[in-house]
Amino acid sequence: MYDSINDLKIENVMIFVSDSLRWDYTPSRVKKMGLTFKTIASSLYTSSSFPSIFTGMYPPRHGVFTWEDKLLPWNRGILDVAGYDISLRCETTWTSMGPEDSQIHSSCGNPPGTPLSEMKEPFIYIEDDKGGHCPYGFDFSEYDGDCPDFFEEYGKKPRRELVEKYERGVKKSVENFEKRLKTLEDRGIKGNTLVIFTSDHGELLGEYGGLIGHGRPACPELVYVPTVFIHPGIKCKRSEGFMRHVDLYPTIMELLAEKVEIGLLDGVNVLKKTPKTGLSFREGGFKKSDGIKRKFDYKGHSVWDQDGGFVLHKHGKSIFLGLYLYKIMKKHPEFIYMINSLKGNGVSGKFNGYREGFKHLTDPKIRYDEPNFDVEKAKSIIDNYLKDSQKLNEKLRIRKSIGKLKI
Repeated sequence: MYDSINDLKIENVMIFVSDSLRWDYTPSRVKKMGLTFKTIASSLYTSSSFPSIFTGMYPPRHGVFTWEDKLLPWNRGILDVAGYDISLRCETTWTSMGPEDSQIHSSCGNPPGTPLSEMKEPFIYIEDDKGGHCPYGFDFSEYDGDCPDFFEEYGKKPRRELVEKYERGVKKSVENFEKRLKTLEDRGIKGNTLVIFTSDHGELLGEYGGLIGHGRPACPELVYVPTVFIHPGIKCKRSEGFMRHVDLYPTIMELLAEKVEIGLLDGVNVLKKTPKTGLSFREGGFKKSDGIKRKFDYKGHSVWDQDGGFVLHKHGKSIFLGLYLYKIMKKHPEFIYMINSLKGNGVSGKFNGYREGFKHLTDPKIRYDEPNFDVEKAKSIIDNYLKDSQKLNEKLRIRKSIGKLKI
């Protein structure tokens, strides 16, 4: 489908992840830079999305759902490509730590965080940029407070001010991205470097009764993100379909003429094959303790195509209702924007807002927009994937135990 792109001579790869950037707020100036795909995020949270980008696997297969989980040493995907200088850099995120000391680093085996200017060719450079992450429009060190303070303040203002600050944050991220492009140009390596601009998940800006942030619920605003392939040899600026996070790893490896074991991957080379559907998994909540099975306060599995999707919630409605009301009554940071934004709406307005939020967080089956499949097909896709993953994970465990696993 994109034969000229598949034939590009590429030595280096730069992946710039603009955190929390949703598809419908992607600046046109970025889309015009290259081949743009509407992308299905593998998760709604950084901890599980980044491993999917790295490995070409969905969370049930790579095993990382929360910051307590770790990628297995033999399954770090793009972070372990032999012969390449590898960097995972965090300059504008995790600013209280060093650029290679974030939770992303610890959950992915502590890859180095070398600056782009110091990378040795051939290289694979990945950067997590603040993007549209809260507090919107401010650097982490610039705002006198943190995300709860920010949402409490902007919950008292018109929603357009929240959106304007989000757009300001996205604009800053694009400026950071353009600085990286300038670094490639200054080094004289822009012509042999494949640049990929993407995001780990989207962001809610007060939709569904006043929900904000990310992590939950599964919905278009969090699932759909951009991916743009940029290279002087890419003349086509439009795609004919969509892609998934899990397609990045196999696509990059094939462009680099590197072999991977395709049978282990959930993704495909999107420049040769267009997927029909994509999955997104979010399981998050209570922390694990030794000897105690992990419990989740939100468990949402979903299936999407470029026109919409179905979300199947796996957590109990009654249990979640108690937690939901408790957090609202206690003015939990997760709901502080909703609480403040619904003030002045009267009893019935507040009730309707809280009910709307609860619906999107808990309804067992929710359809968004107009997907080209029905809910039974969505359920079948998820059930079959989870069964296949369980079987594959057992095979991998056996192969690893007898020393015959190479990935």
